[in-house]
Amino acid sequence: MALMVAFACGGGGGGTGGNKGTIKIGSDLPVCTTGGQSTANGVKFAVDQKNAAGGLNGYTFSYQSFDDCRQGAYSADAGVENVQTMLGDPKFLGMIGPYNSAVAKAEIPISSPQHFVMISPSNTNPCLTKEVAPPQAPCTYHAADLRSGNANNYWRVVTTDDYQGPAMADYMYKTLNVHNVGVLDDSTVFGVGISGAFETEFKTLGGTIAKHSEYQKATTSDWKSILLAFKNAGALGVYVGGTDDQNICIPRKQMKDLGWDVPFGGGDGIETTDCIDQASGNELNINATSAGADATQIPGAKSTIDAFRKAFPGANDFGGYTMQAYDAANALMAAIGRAINDAGGNTPTREQVRSEMAKTKGFVGVIGTYDFDQNGDTNLKIVSIYVVQSVTDPANSTGVCGKAQTKLCFVWKTQFDFAKK
Repeated sequence: MALMVAFACGGGGGGTGGNKGTIKIGSDLPVCTTGGQSTANGVKFAVDQKNAAGGLNGYTFSYQSFDDCRQGAYSADAGVENVQTMLGDPKFLGMIGPYNSAVAKAEIPISSPQHFVMISPSNTNPCLTKEVAPPQAPCTYHAADLRSGNANNYWRVVTTDDYQGPAMADYMYKTLNVHNVGVLDDSTVFGVGISGAFETEFKTLGGTIAKHSEYQKATTSDWKSILLAFKNAGALGVYVGGTDDQNICIPRKQMKDLGWDVPFGGGDGIETTDCIDQASGNELNINATSAGADATQIPGAKSTIDAFRKAFPGANDFGGYTMQAYDAANALMAAIGRAINDAGGNTPTREQVRSEMAKTKGFVGVIGTYDFDQNGDTNLKIVSIYVVQSVTDPANSTGVCGKAQTKLCFVWKTQFDFAKK
């Protein structure tokens, strides 16, 4: 598969019989979380495949995974330190990541002047690349300001929250028949953005927002008063904007403690093993979106997924963004291959790699065929819907299952293709 991708994108046809040296690829992900580690696994698998096939244009690849966790949660400061480390080593020609939008917001200003390619497998905040259109809330920061006049160095292989939030709004309103919800966000860049996008679409459909509350992880350990306020205001469902490492799924557990049994939905920040574990005792029927097509639903992806699971056999080694990371790593290596050609077979500069990445069109990945616009966004506008169910064989699910309850897994239900709307 890696060779097919490289050939389709003009990246060269594998090894050339010599060894000109090593090119480094990094990743910046919260590997303290299950979702972050399973995403890093996708990068490693792509690099291992490429090297097993002989490398690329006489070079081998070396992959280093950087952890941007601090105290059990992602940290923008840690991400910045990791990028600075990569920038200090000229052998690093690009990175996969980051995982979280707030980290990308902090990293782009330091990576852009160095022409250092970043490809995220999971960032979804639209303001990283564009201004959102009304009626959604305007961006509180601007993509152009992050780059300070430098050429774009940031791409992502997933779609954005201005599609992801509306997808769950449509699903809850039309499929789950929930017309009144309470909205909770974790005060992060991602959480505020996706919950706002959900709320705008839900109101457009005719739904009612009973109440919108927010919290901060550092000062919150009990959400019962917020949940009771939702219930007393007439909410018949809960939408959460946030991520598992901000404890966004503990409220699901506390809903059961209160005896309040209503639908619970959120974005890709809850389509995780850690979310299932946080909901301890109330795991079933958690509804989540993911900002892309589900790899397990793509017939052509089966052989790659099977090969991955053979190489990474752990129960939680495969996650919601493993194959997106695999595609991102192959897209980066293909751009590096073309840049090597631009450099006459020598090690390319970071600007040559950035320039080639910007030219990427028709990139054939596991998830689909990618084009990227001038802002770095993909043409693929698919949002998948999942629900936690009890399964007899986790291999027949997405592979995102609980650690404590190994047969409670996210199961794909449907998808929305906003490119066709």
